[in-house]
Order: sequence, then structure tokens, then C-alpha cells
Amino acid sequence: MPPALQHPPNRSTHYHIFLERWTPRHTERGYLMAKDLPEVAFLTTKDSPIHPVAESILKDVSRIKHVSTPGWSLDENVLRNVADAKAILVRVGVVTKEVMEAAPNLRVVAVHGIGVDRVDLEEASKRGIIVTNTSLANTVAVAEHTLGLIICLIKRIPTSDRLVKEGKWKQAQFGGGQLMDMTVGIIGLGNIGTKVAKRLRSFETKVVSYDPYAPLERFEELGVESVSLEALLRESDIVTIHLPLTRFTKHLIKERELRTMKKEASIVNTSRGPIIDEKALHVALRDKWISSAALDVFEQEPLDQSNPLLKLDNVVLTPHVAGSTNEANRRMAETTAKDILRVLRGEKPVHEYRKELLPYPV
Repeated sequence: MPPALQHPPNRSTHYHIFLERWTPRHTERGYLMAKDLPEVAFLTTKDSPIHPVAESILKDVSRIKHVSTPGWSLDENVLRNVADAKAILVRVGVVTKEVMEAAPNLRVVAVHGIGVDRVDLEEASKRGIIVTNTSLANTVAVAEHTLGLIICLIKRIPTSDRLVKEGKWKQAQFGGGQLMDMTVGIIGLGNIGTKVAKRLRSFETKVVSYDPYAPLERFEELGVESVSLEALLRESDIVTIHLPLTRFTKHLIKERELRTMKKEASIVNTSRGPIIDEKALHVALRDKWISSAALDVFEQEPLDQSNPLLKLDNVVLTPHVAGSTNEANRRMAETTAKDILRVLRGEKPVHEYRKELLPYPV
């Protein structure tokens, strides 16, 4: 057969021969190269996976180890599996002093989210460990979820849905409120509080805010009135919280503050659970000091089934998902992975968290 008419070589066979010859994992040298790559530990639970974009960014420059955590706590499995980590990407879990001691080569902790309360910041600073977060990646998601909870409360949507499904059509025909002309008080006018304020303006609400660390120009640009915390609680029909958890904000809202609110008022929390004293909130809802509440975050997570809030019909609960949209999860994974990559290359991360740069005390 003339050469021009010969069958072409089997491309599949040649491709596999090429892989056998050149893929690093098939050579002793390649194996050693892979073994010497820095290890990155991904801390999360099976129910809260990290978007695969993070692994795609890091897979060629590191060895990725997926470490299952018990949630917002620590166990021996985590300590054992972070021993060789130079970087930790934490979605669900805590990075305490014990974790840092177990990982002597740790150089960076990248928080998949805004709240760095899951990291021992003082210990990280002592050890020269860089901490990053994703301060802007899920702000829209949280703001939208907040608006959803507010509307659920004033329209009583969850209760109406439940009664209709139970065949109680007439009982479900109650009147709800409307946001127009209501006063909404925003505690914390940072990135998320600002986005909530912008969205509330389209509902023709009056918006007031308490944030002693936000510049006055921000209030003016948003058309938001700056008030004291007591005035906000006293005047607002809806109170929504958008603060970081610090030693100053823990139990900021307790019995005294809840008693200051109107009996017809509601409170929403999509920031951090311990900012509200949950025991006091339960009494306030049970004894009708306030009308209702909507919570995405809790003092203990996951929420224990014995929690008395579960027995109340004037509270709407979601499982810490305000910031977890598909879009936000991808952005957070991408942001954390890129900052880890920068640190591993000896570069400065873009989203480093340093308390001295914050506009408020921690």
C-alpha cells in the first residue's frame, strides 16, 4: 500500500504513550516534585463543599488535602491532618492556637467568608501567619437574604404558607404590613449594611443607622440618618444587624435593648449569632416584648433541636446561608485560592486582614 494511503496511527494509543513518557507522576523525578509541593488544607464539612474553582487554581502548585471538620469546633482529625499544611483554606471550622501548633509550617489562613472570628488572630500575629478573608465576595448575597427575611416577617409569608398547606385557608387570610413608610434601623453601616440601605430606599422606607465608626459622608450619600443605638431601637419597626463579632459586639443586643424596642417591631440577624443574647431573645419573643425575629445565625451552630426558638411561631430561621449563593461561593473560593497562591509565591495577598487597618476596635 502506498504510504499516502496507509491508515493514520491510532491517536488514542499514541496519546497514552505520550502520557506514559511525560506525565510527571509516572516518573521518580515527577513523584518527588509532587511530594515536595506545599500542602494546602481545605477545612469544611461534607454539607458545605468548597467550589472546585479553588482547587483548579491551586492544583498545579500545591498538594491539596480535604479535611472534614466537626463544624465550628475542633477535633483530633483536624489536628492530625493539618500537620504538613503551609496554607489553610477554611470554609467551615476553626483555626485555633492548637491548629497552629499542629501545623508548624503554616504561613497563611484564608477565610472563605467575611468573619474572621473563626481564627485566633492574636496567635496568628505572634507566629507571623497571614490571615485573609473575602470581605466583598458575598456582600450582595447577604444583603438580598436580609431583605428576603424582612419581607417574610412583615408579610408573614412562612406562616401563611404553612397554614395553606395544612388546609387552613381562612386562618391564613390575615393582613401583613408593608415596608413603605416603615422605619428600618441598620446596626452597622459597613459593606453589607450599605447595600441593605441602598435596597431599602427603593421600598420608600425611612432608614436610620447606628455606626459610630462609619464616616458621616456615607450616611449623607445614602440618605440615612445617623442615630444612637437607643434611638434606633426605640424608633425602628425593623432592626437589622450587620456587625462583625468582636469582644465589644458580643451580646450587644440583650434584655435591656430588646425591651427598648417597640412591641410591634421585629429584629433580623444575618451577621453573627452571639451579637444577640439568644436566651433574652427567646423570652422577648415568647412574652411579646417584640413582634418577631428572623435569624440566619445562632450562638451555637448547627442549631440544636432542643433550642426553644424552634418552638416559637413568630421567628423565621435559616441555617447560616445568607452569603452562600452559587455566585458568592465561587467568588469566595476564587478569592481565597488566589491569595493563597500569592503567599506561596512569596507575594503579598490582596485581601489580608489586619486589625490595625480596620475602622473599628476588635
